[in-house]
Amino acid sequence: MEKRVIKLNDKSPFFMELTNEKAVIDVNGRPMARAYWNLILSIRDVGLYSAGIKPHRHWKITDVKTYFGIKGDAKSMKVQLEDIRDYLTQEEQ
Repeated sequence: MEKRVIKLNDKSPFFMELTNEKAVIDVNGRPMARAYWNLILSIRDVGLYSAGIKPHRHWKITDVKTYFGIKGDAKSMKVQLEDIRDYLTQEEQ
């Protein structure tokens, strides 16, 4: 498996929320960072958008780009978001 370089914009709202210990929500009785929840949903939404489906009426791809501090088209954005998810959930070796 090839290793990709993950670029996290430390000025993006995602990174600021990810490092904020108070930005936590309850998911099925367990705490989860709100930024990680947004990441999971954004992967789903960008996948829908790249297939030609707008997730909901007020959804905009530019909002995702601004929140995560990433660039590109929908397909490359989905790959970038999945790489961020994989980086955050990787096991310690």
